[in-house]
Amino acid sequence: MKQFYFLFSIFYFLSLISATPVLNFQYDQIQPGETILATVTSQGTFTRQIETTDITFLEGRKPVFFEHDITFYNNTYYLYIYTTRSGNFTIKIKNILFKESDELNSETIQQNFTVQDTTNQTQILSIKPGFIFTTQTPKIELTNKGTSTINATFNKDIISIPPLKTEEIIFIPTKIFSIVEISSYKNFLIPIIYPSANGTFQVKQQLDLKPNPKLLFAELFIGNKSQEIIQLFNFGNESITNISIILDQSFIKAEPIRNISAREVYNLTLNLAPQTPGYFNGNINITYIQYNKKNTLQIPMSLFVLPQGSTQEDFQISEETCEEKNGTSCTTDEICDGKAFFTKNNEYCCIGACQSTAQNENGFGYGWLIAIIIFIALAGGGYYLYKKQKKVKPQTPDEKIKETSEKYSKRIRGGLVNS
Repeated sequence: MKQFYFLFSIFYFLSLISATPVLNFQYDQIQPGETILATVTSQGTFTRQIETTDITFLEGRKPVFFEHDITFYNNTYYLYIYTTRSGNFTIKIKNILFKESDELNSETIQQNFTVQDTTNQTQILSIKPGFIFTTQTPKIELTNKGTSTINATFNKDIISIPPLKTEEIIFIPTKIFSIVEISSYKNFLIPIIYPSANGTFQVKQQLDLKPNPKLLFAELFIGNKSQEIIQLFNFGNESITNISIILDQSFIKAEPIRNISAREVYNLTLNLAPQTPGYFNGNINITYIQYNKKNTLQIPMSLFVLPQGSTQEDFQISEETCEEKNGTSCTTDEICDGKAFFTKNNEYCCIGACQSTAQNENGFGYGWLIAIIIFIALAGGGYYLYKKQKKVKPQTPDEKIKETSEKYSKRIRGGLVNS
């Protein structure tokens, strides 16, 4: 029986350990100037965002500073640290909140790590940033802080980086979440969180027509008309002609566009009038002729559309469908009374109940009625004061002289009587 309780205690203890958050470095051997890439994971569910202020570094007992950042996706935290010098250090992440079996727990991670020079290693790769969470065009800078050339492989391309030089990688991922592998003397795995992924890999285009911004990102509400301006720069020596625009979303209309002269900047105006909620992506496809050649410029779009009454906090995307999340897809006349998010199928999904917005609209109607009553009351009061003032007319010069004469005559008559 004692053996049974002993084994039960071990299994129970191991089950608790399994949910305790764990900090994992990609590599234990770290050089000064090299980027540390790490994750914080748990078998439980994290219930609070870890902030950069929750992370501290120590050298012995002395606090030290390393530039760092942390982000969260799909129950995993991604962390990077820029090292600057050798030494024995400790990273401390405090107050990590997580749930296991509906029980809330708190944990503080404290882990030692060493940054040291190696005599036989002359390649040091600094990667900035150590993760990407953006709606803009993702960029990664690779800097060789060593003394010999680094040959790094990215997407089957070999990038040669001389000592103390920087190379920039520009790309557009095909998924909302992906891991980019950069292979050199180590295989660095860079997490990419890119809500604007539209399912097609796009290569940086070498065209004389350049857009600004390179990605149309907008947060919209049903029933609100809005405009977006995209600047088109013609860096070429010839005019751009025969311009046509094809939009992947029907609720976007482009205003007529004329030819763009050489070295000219042209503002392309887009009118947006969404009627249904959801997450919409796609491209603005601009075809044109320059140097007697037909070209196509693609500008990716990432558009979030919410019902009236929603907030900015509702702009989220899930890789699961609404059905998989056991949610309800709200219509254009409804708003979610619980947590809402967007799905990969462009649905506005509600974990809760979809309620009609008619009640809110009636509230606005009574507000307008009260405003009109107040306006009428103020107008009536103003008119009454105006009429009252009109009854007291200012005296003319002749009237003033006559009044003065009468007063003088009265005083004279009064004086004679008294005498």
